[in-house]
Amino acid sequence: MIPRPLPSIAGLFAALVLVASPLRAQDTVDVGVTGFDVKRPVLASACPNGCPWGELGDFVSEALAPFGYEVIQCRNCNRALGPPLVSKASLPPELTGEDLVVGTTTRVNAKVDFGITSSTRLAWAYAGRYTYAEDGPLSNLRLIAKIEDPSYLLCAVKADSGITDLSQIAAQKLPVTILGGDSPISEPILAYYGVTREAVTSWGGTFANATLAGFADDPAFDVLINENASPANNPEASYWTKLSQKHNLRFLDLPATVLDQLAADPTLGVKRATARWGFLKGVDRPIATVARSGHAVFGRDDMPEQAAYEIAKAIDQHRAALKWFIRPYSYESRSAWENMGVVLHPGAERYYREAGYLPGDSASSTQVCPGGGCSVERSGRGDSMLAMLVVGTALFALGRRSGRYSRHPRTIQPVR
Repeated sequence: MIPRPLPSIAGLFAALVLVASPLRAQDTVDVGVTGFDVKRPVLASACPNGCPWGELGDFVSEALAPFGYEVIQCRNCNRALGPPLVSKASLPPELTGEDLVVGTTTRVNAKVDFGITSSTRLAWAYAGRYTYAEDGPLSNLRLIAKIEDPSYLLCAVKADSGITDLSQIAAQKLPVTILGGDSPISEPILAYYGVTREAVTSWGGTFANATLAGFADDPAFDVLINENASPANNPEASYWTKLSQKHNLRFLDLPATVLDQLAADPTLGVKRATARWGFLKGVDRPIATVARSGHAVFGRDDMPEQAAYEIAKAIDQHRAALKWFIRPYSYESRSAWENMGVVLHPGAERYYREAGYLPGDSASSTQVCPGGGCSVERSGRGDSMLAMLVVGTALFALGRRSGRYSRHPRTIQPVR
């Protein structure tokens, strides 16, 4: 049985705003002199109450403190705002009701120096795709570090809805309420079954923003679908846990052909994955899907090289602290320096080479990023050392064959 859908998410959102603190002039804070030259940079992060970019903003601030930095966090430089604010060194926007709902109550009055956003959003902004098609490409953005954080594309319906396959919605023209389904990753799944926004609304159904609807104790829904599925309790994912506990959900299999297309599109930043048994209540089998992972710490091309070097180093040295936050963050040295083709800042590159995470060294290698990622061309000193090693090995082998050397239990001694 399909319940009557909510007329709009606007009523819910308005109710949430009414219980929040009103916007006041004193919500804007003058934080004084800022910038990398005084080691007081402004960081585009997010809310203090479990938002991933807010958590990582705290992590970066803690990591940089031993290096003498006092990081000023812009808590409302979130959602899709971070990349353009950093790119243009803009002042933060005014607070909105949505900021208040997630616990952000102050705005800093200072230009933004660097930021944290999702791996995909940074790549989209850099290349001028999807959300940033009108603003971009923001080609002056530079990667500093990537931090891993997996989430999955899943689709669930209420078990008592009678829906066992998304094709039933179009076939029966069901007036469903769909939470999510509005991203370049989730929308193609619905479109495959003919469940488009135009079609659903024509049948009397609605689409709603899953994050905003998720703030309600028990929002009305028939279908929940997006790529934020996770058992973590950050605002962008907590409704998956809450709704799977409140209701008996049926998790649907997703079309393999569409999953393959999503994974094959390098602009989306997803790969084939499996949501394993017990991932959420109701996931009673392994479910083939796609998943994404990662958030990026980034800056502009005019960021001082030493600052980018110290940020990359601080994040690496402070990595153990990542396990104490509410999402499953991790740091992988083999991927910290790569983000879907976004150019790595030279200062960060210098650190990763010194740490041995990138092959070669700054004196003998050049970075090449041909669209899909970064590779390294080796030259000069590295090739010379390899050649010397090969020649030395060959001479030693010839000596053994001629009987000139014999093996001692601890050393190699010439025969006397």
